Amino acid sequence: MFQTRRLLFFVFVILFVSCKTDNKYTYAIKDFRKSLQSPIINIVSKGIVGFSYSEGLLHTIVTDEELTQLSKSEHQVLRACAFRAMLYRTSFNHFDIVMNHLDDTAIVGVDHGEFGILYMTVSDYILEEAQWKNTGDKNRTIDNVLTNHNYLKSAYTILSQIEPQEKYYPYIKDMATRKRIYDEEYGEQGFDDIEYAIYGLAKFKKKQDVKIIKELLLANDWRMTDISFTLMREFPDTAYLDVYEKYYPERYYGSICRERSIDKAPGFINSIAVYKNVRSAKILDSILNKKPFINCPADTSYLKKELFNAIWNNPCEAYSKLRKQVKIKVQEYEKDKTEALPVDPVEIPIDTSNARIRWLQ
Repeated sequence: MFQTRRLLFFVFVILFVSCKTDNKYTYAIKDFRKSLQSPIINIVSKGIVGFSYSEGLLHTIVTDEELTQLSKSEHQVLRACAFRAMLYRTSFNHFDIVMNHLDDTAIVGVDHGEFGILYMTVSDYILEEAQWKNTGDKNRTIDNVLTNHNYLKSAYTILSQIEPQEKYYPYIKDMATRKRIYDEEYGEQGFDDIEYAIYGLAKFKKKQDVKIIKELLLANDWRMTDISFTLMREFPDTAYLDVYEKYYPERYYGSICRERSIDKAPGFINSIAVYKNVRSAKILDSILNKKPFINCPADTSYLKKELFNAIWNNPCEAYSKLRKQVKIKVQEYEKDKTEALPVDPVEIPIDTSNARIRWLQ
């Protein structure tokens, strides 16, 4: 009952806000032919993209002209559905659709199956659904997003996949340091976005940014994901040891026991291991020799393997004692790996001739 009431309230908010949208979104439901009004009313009443059977009808009974009109609807859920249908038709210029609608910041709920309903801007939804014919067109889109629309979530997530370019440095630094809104119910736009930005900032390897990155990590240590651990591993600086020491042991074991997940632990272990000094050795020693290894129900076999390999793959004086402890186990892992390989592995060719390029590959 509560979920239903909350959804109805959200739909009411959408409808209320839709009445006050930009003047370019002028098409009302009454402006469409009678036979089309019933399914689009159903879509609006559901209020979620991908949540209504009627949405599928947009792919079959709506003309190109009507889709163009729906993309200018006063209801953002109809605009999002229309863009999705347009991006499936070859009669539309997909690149123009993306580039001409990056300013649609109305929020829509999108059905992501087992991940639930995710709330995002219409523009972010278009970028999520879009496909580019070549990297040149995608790079032009990235340039537009980073320089003119870097408030979008897509502007943040793409930073994990692009190489640093000096022309984007001031934009990325601003993205890393600006305040983001955090809404736990309708989608996080807080550190989960900033984390991508500081990773993008770290790629420039500018010494003056280390302090900024470190302070952001220290302030959000409880929310760090593998992105932060990858940042500190790929762009190591002794300043980040303060972050590791704040995270371990409370956050480290908390993520395993309270959250009942070992997802973060391997990233932490492989990240701290590359520092190869007394401080990193102290943390690794504590993890390795803690009795019990994990004091809560958890599958630790994989985690132990990650720990042993991380120590072994980063030889240094500081880890000499630890390496002696893990040597036999690492040798066993290597033997098992060799025995598991097929005698004549088959190379399977992959046809990429018709492959399209997506926002996040």
